[in-house]
Parts: sequence; structure tokens; C-alpha cells
Amino acid sequence: MLLSKLHPAHPGDGNRLLPRLLIATAIMAAIGVAVLSLNPRKTPEVSLQKMEVFAPHTQMLPPRRAVHILGLAPESEDDVYAVATLAITNKLRLPIFLDSTSATMIADDGTTLEATVIAPSDLPRLEEIFPRILPLVSTPQAPPLALEQAIPPGTTRSGTLTLLFPRTSLKDWQAKKSASLNLLFLHQTEPITVSLR
Repeated sequence: MLLSKLHPAHPGDGNRLLPRLLIATAIMAAIGVAVLSLNPRKTPEVSLQKMEVFAPHTQMLPPRRAVHILGLAPESEDDVYAVATLAITNKLRLPIFLDSTSATMIADDGTTLEATVIAPSDLPRLEEIFPRILPLVSTPQAPPLALEQAIPPGTTRSGTLTLLFPRTSLKDWQAKKSASLNLLFLHQTEPITVSLR
């Protein structure tokens, strides 16, 4: 019968564990520092440079051959187009991209109204319908801000956003309690809110 021989542990093995733990701790600390220094913790800075308002009163004429009811006023609509000129400063070491925008207005009576953000591709049609809005949205004004357009690190980009607050008169706009614009950038968890004065 063969008996296996037991080999006692060398007394120096316990002393090798401590240097290995110290090396592993140093590597983990270096990885943690690298992640913290490379991970963006700042947010872009957004400031409102200028706010202009165009508030058309539109009357809809009935078609020529439609039945007219005597004494009935033609249909009309009041809208407010708010053109916000913004400056966005990228404080990060990576390019940033505007992902989505939204705007709300709280009226004098406390009701909340959501705005429609006019896409840059729709501005020519808007200019065709309302030629008087042209000075607010065209050169020498800042160009429209486009979604997913890169803002390089350390730079500031100025641009405009055109917002439609439907069924709102100029008087309603002037009497509002507040209006705000929310901008969400890619890879940011919280939107940045700008007050529209």
C-alpha cells in the first residue's frame, strides 16, 4: 500500500499574499481614477441670448362655393411663435449632441400648454405662410439648432429654436406665469431647463 506523502507548507507562502493584495489594490485604484477622470460629470451650459415673439392672428375664409350663414363670423386662430436664440457651451472633453427639446407655458389661469418645436426643415414652409417671421429666423440671426449636430469640446454654438404655442394670443403670452424650454443631450440623464422670459 502506497501512502501519499504530505508536504508541509513553506513558511514563506503567507508572506507572498500581502504583496499580491497590495498590487491588486493599486491596480483597482488606478482603474477607478481613470474611470472618474474620463467619465463626463459636467453638463453643458445653456443660456438664453435673445427671445423674440411673432403672434399672427389668422382668419380662415370659407371656400367660394360653401354655404354662408349670415351673422356668423369667419373662423380665426391666434398663435404665438417664440424664437429663442441660445448659446450652448460644451464643457466636456467629448462632443455633445442635442437629443430632444420640449417647451411648456403656464398660462395666467394656471393651465399648462405644450409647444411644438418647429424642425429646421419646416422653416421654409413657415416663412412662406408668414413672411413677417422671416427677420426672426433667417440671417443675420443665428442658424437653427439641429438635433444630433455635434458641438465639439470646449466650444460654444449659438442657434435658434422656433416654438409654436397654439391657440395663444400675444396678450396670453404676455400675461403668462412662466414658460420654459427643456433640452436633453445624448448621454445626459437630466434635461437642462431654460426660462423663456
